[in-house]
Amino acid sequence: MIDRRSRYARTPTVERTAADGETRVLVDLREVPTPAASHVHAVAPGERLDHLAERYYRDPRRYWRIADASDELDPFELVHAGEPLPIPPDA
Repeated sequence: MIDRRSRYARTPTVERTAADGETRVLVDLREVPTPAASHVHAVAPGERLDHLAERYYRDPRRYWRIADASDELDPFELVHAGEPLPIPPDA
């Protein structure tokens, strides 16, 4: 079961047959949307995506919304101080 707030909540599922003959239901690949930013945040030293998600969405696990809003940001990369970072609205 996928939480309704998950980025995978609306991702379709696919059925695949495993090597043992069992059919498995899997989550298909997710298309990464480019949400419009509501504003731009100037990153301070030491800030991470989870910090910003806590600040703007009150949930550090929603860091992926900020990562999805940036064309060049990998969610596992460090955010550099002084770098402008688009912050999408909470949806």
